[in-house]
Amino acid sequence: MWNSDPGRTNKWLIAVLVSVAVFIALLDTTIVDIVLPKMMAAMETDIYGIQWVVITYFLGAAIAMTAVGRTADMAGHRNTYCFGIVLFVAMSALAGFAHTLEMMLFARFFQGIAEGIMMPVGLLILYETFPPEERGMAMGVYGISASFAPALGPTLGGLLTEYLNWRWVFFINIPVGIIDVALIWWLMENVLPRERPPRFDFVGFVLSATALSALIVFLGKGQEHGWLHSDFILTLVLVFIAAGVATVTWLLLSGNPLFPRRIMGHQPFRLSIWAMMLFSVTAYGFFFLLPIYLQQVHGYTTFQSGLILLPGALFAGVATLLSGILSDRINPKKVAAMCLLGAAVASWRFHSDMDTPRELLYLDYICWGFFIGGAFAPITLLALGTLEERDVANGSTLVNVSRLVAGSIGTSYATSLLSIKKDSFYEALSANLTWGNPALDELLSRFSIYAGNTTVAFDPDTWHRLLFQAKQILLVRAASYAFEATYEYLALFPLAALVCVVLVKGNSNHRGIKPPLH
Repeated sequence: MWNSDPGRTNKWLIAVLVSVAVFIALLDTTIVDIVLPKMMAAMETDIYGIQWVVITYFLGAAIAMTAVGRTADMAGHRNTYCFGIVLFVAMSALAGFAHTLEMMLFARFFQGIAEGIMMPVGLLILYETFPPEERGMAMGVYGISASFAPALGPTLGGLLTEYLNWRWVFFINIPVGIIDVALIWWLMENVLPRERPPRFDFVGFVLSATALSALIVFLGKGQEHGWLHSDFILTLVLVFIAAGVATVTWLLLSGNPLFPRRIMGHQPFRLSIWAMMLFSVTAYGFFFLLPIYLQQVHGYTTFQSGLILLPGALFAGVATLLSGILSDRINPKKVAAMCLLGAAVASWRFHSDMDTPRELLYLDYICWGFFIGGAFAPITLLALGTLEERDVANGSTLVNVSRLVAGSIGTSYATSLLSIKKDSFYEALSANLTWGNPALDELLSRFSIYAGNTTVAFDPDTWHRLLFQAKQILLVRAASYAFEATYEYLALFPLAALVCVVLVKGNSNHRGIKPPLH
């Protein structure tokens, strides 16, 4: 099927080179979040304008991913991957030098295009490079970047901002990307299919890109605009529904659909995609919530928050590789099930109290990151392991599209739920400030600095300070309860993913899946 020479370059060198580019692409999904406040001042915009820096990145990735499988077949896998890296490096430079919001959004959109090219093709290259009996390990290598990079983003972003400035979250990609693309071009063969790829489905591409774009913008801006109370959001919902129905209809009826119908009709692949989406909702929801929790509830700085999250990110990377290796030796269903169950328990038990010691925060995130990181490789192997060789490119694209959409859903869901729970807990705490209530006891203990001051009752300034401090204490306490409730809701998604994994059909093969056809 493929015109390649896997023995030309050491497979581990290829794995490292591919993973480096995937790493810097995924790093930009979270490293930017932590410097958005500083970007607001530089771009002279508000929180609503700066949110588009994140949204446009997801938009570009969604659009590119729907077409990259066919593009890679036509131009070759190495050439397509190198083009993605070059585009990413160029747009990183432009973003770093951007002094207007418009220039930044332009650069971020095409950065997203580059990620949408690199992610599926990088996964495809690793899948082709490693033999069937080592593809779990290959998924583990790829998964290190997929899980470790987003987790490391807040730490690295805080470090660069602390000692350099926020623009280095973009500039750091330039030397890494240039060296990586040069080595890939020099050392790797350009893999092309022996058979001519079928005609590109332009109609399916436009319809699916429109549906995904409307969905991502709707999820990203829904909370700001009041969801369906806004005409803008309602229009996006209608566009998503119309384009989504048209996409499904076209893919079912077209003689040459963008994605072959046999892929989604394949039971292990279909259920694995659902599992990937469900557990990604939890993963990206936590990635978004944890830096906010550490800074709002505990008052840690950006850099301190990043350091607290660093050990968990390291353990997530180690777990991803170990689970991939283990999936080559036993049924990956068992590995995925164990990790998803662990992720659900770790999410449910994640501490969120305002007095939680730092040591316990370290342990919580290490445990959570280990199981979340460990779930990626076996689920990906379940998705791609039973596809025919000709379908792996499209399968890789759909795996990454599902991750992207689920990440948007998880971030939006976590934001909305946290906001709702904060308000409800604050109202409940305010309404229950009665004698003997722990909340009132806490307030009084915090006000002990004023004890003995006989003029307090007659000093308006002092009372204003007391009322302000009381409100702040209640807000922080309400936020801690809201984070706890949100964590518990997010814990349900890995359990739903576990059900999907258990339902995946196996066969007599010792890994529970058959190797791809050659």
